[in-house]
Order: sequence, then C-alpha cells, then structure tokens
Amino acid sequence: MEQKTTTMYSPFEIGNLTVNNRLVRSATFEFGADDGKITPRIVELYRQLAEGGSGLIITGMHAVLSSARSSPVMVETTYDGYADDMKQIADIVHKNERLLFVQLNHAGYKTAQIPGYDRIGVSEQEVAEGFTYQKATPEKIAGIAEAFGKAAKRCKDAGCDGIQIHAGHGYLLSTFLSPYYNHRTDAYGGPIENRARILFEVYDAIRSKVGNSYPVGVKLHFSDRVSPSITPDECIYVCRELEKRGIDMIEISSGLSLKGNKDSVSTPPVPDGKEGNFLAGAKQVADAVQVPVISVCGYRTPDFIEQTLTETSVTAVSLCRPLVREPDLPNRWKSDRTKAICISCSRCFLSKGIVACQIEQ
Repeated sequence: MEQKTTTMYSPFEIGNLTVNNRLVRSATFEFGADDGKITPRIVELYRQLAEGGSGLIITGMHAVLSSARSSPVMVETTYDGYADDMKQIADIVHKNERLLFVQLNHAGYKTAQIPGYDRIGVSEQEVAEGFTYQKATPEKIAGIAEAFGKAAKRCKDAGCDGIQIHAGHGYLLSTFLSPYYNHRTDAYGGPIENRARILFEVYDAIRSKVGNSYPVGVKLHFSDRVSPSITPDECIYVCRELEKRGIDMIEISSGLSLKGNKDSVSTPPVPDGKEGNFLAGAKQVADAVQVPVISVCGYRTPDFIEQTLTETSVTAVSLCRPLVREPDLPNRWKSDRTKAICISCSRCFLSKGIVACQIEQ
C-alpha cells in the first residue's frame, strides 16, 4: 500500500519542469469572466485549487482572440491587463509549490452566437437558424496560428509555467482533425496528414514565439465518439508527429460533445466499479510515445488511480468534475482515501456555475 501511495504522489517531468505529484487539474471552464476579463472569482478558484494539492493546474480554456470565445464569460488573452491578471494567479499557484499551464483555444463552431464573434469553421456549416459559419481560408488559418503564438508568449511573459493547446471537444482544432466535420478537399482536408496540418502550424507558431524550452502540451481525442471519427492509428500518428516537433505533454480525452448527442459527450457518467472512461486510448498513446501522457475522465478512487499509474505507461491522471466539488481532494487523499464525492451529475456545467455543486447534495 505504501508503494502505491508513493506512486500517486511521486514527481514526474514535463519538459524542464518537475511536477510534484501525478494528480493534474484538467482544464475546466470557469464560467467566470467579465466580458473576457479575469475576475476575483476566478482568482479565488485557483487559490483553492493551488491550496488543494493538485501538482499541475491547467486553466479553463482561454481564447486566443477576443472574437474566438464561446461566450462573454470565457477568458480571452488579448485584453489590456491579461498578463498582470495571469501573473497574480501564477504567483498564487507558485506560492503553494504547484505549476500552472494555460489552455489556449479557438471555439470554432462553438463561438458565441453574438455579433462581433468569429464565424469561421473547418467547413461551411449552419449551426443554428441565421448562424452560418464560413469555411476558414488558408489566410485565416495562418492568422489563427499566429494568434495562438502571441497568446502563448503572453502566458510565458506572465510567469505561467506552460501552455496547453486545446484540440478536442468540438472546438476549432478538433473539427479539423475529425472527419465528422472536416469535408475539405484542399491541403487541410482528406488524409490525417492534411487534417492535422492546422494543429502542426499552431504548434510551430507557438514555438516561434516562446522558444524550444518553454513547455507546450496538447489535449486531443482518441475517439470523437461519433461516426465517422478520428481513428486510433490517426490519433497516434498526430501524437508521434507532435513528439518529433518537441511537444512536452499529451492529454488524451474523447468526445466531440455535439449538441443533443449524449453519446458524444466528453464528460460521461462514471458507473460504480468502472473508472477511467478513456483510459484504453490513453494507454495506447502512452505505449506509442516517450513524452508524458495524461489520462482524463472518470477517476474517482485512489486505488484505481494508483493501479493505472503502476500497471500502464500512463504518466499521470487529470481530474475535472471531482475538483469542482472538492478542490482539496488531492490533499484529502493523503489521509482519507475514500472515493471522491463527485457523482458525475454535471450540474457544474449545466447550471453554468463553477460553485454550483458545492452545495448540499
């Protein structure tokens, strides 16, 4: 038992960083920005998480352009004062001897249906009556890649420890990767080498701004959980190509999270006795690459987490909903190894409030 506990709380490396345990806070949308700006509510959230013991904290998705947000309550990276606000959060995280990555994103088809927001996607698509998204031109794609690079530089300048590219869950980059959405016939469509081109260009643009030693990770699908889907071989190809380019960490999720399609969600329920919803895919990726692979979704008990860490090539596990309910869960598990209180009800998202489930259930 002692050996397993040491495994869960043992350090691991991401690039030139040492993370002091293997419990990662996966990016979780805060629903807390004030027209894109970081608020005291968001700062307090990260104070709780830093004090709660997660070795690595990944922020909720931050938009690389103000027009690329999914809603006005999503943080964007271009407002005056963003770097100062992020430095405040980074300082709090570092004071507690934790590390902070910022997840960068363009919402694609999921941008807010409000005038002034982007109306571009991998292919032309009407997502609602009166809201048609235009097929992104190569010139527009180049501009988005440049925006990712500039956003990453702002995060580096703010003292954040690294960034994570969001290439999952039905946002822009994942829709290029997925044959469900990607119907292009140009250099960005067809075989996976083309469908992944935008992700590689985003990565290259980031490296051009932050250098080769700044940690850069990615979150992407092993399966879209719809048909047609990215295949296991295609996912592994993308991961290996990113590894060749110097990616420092890969987090494996699944699910395009299509509106009205429960089978496609990225946060499915966790049945009793069956944890690690997307572990099988993470294991395959971890066996195919040398960089750290983090498995997300469905982790609720220390015993299962430590079994995962000791019996597979997965480097760490990341937690989302359990840390909404219990931000101090990693600390609690050091002395109280009972199951996380989270029941996977997803009220934290359905009610669009990060504290929604921190009430009596």
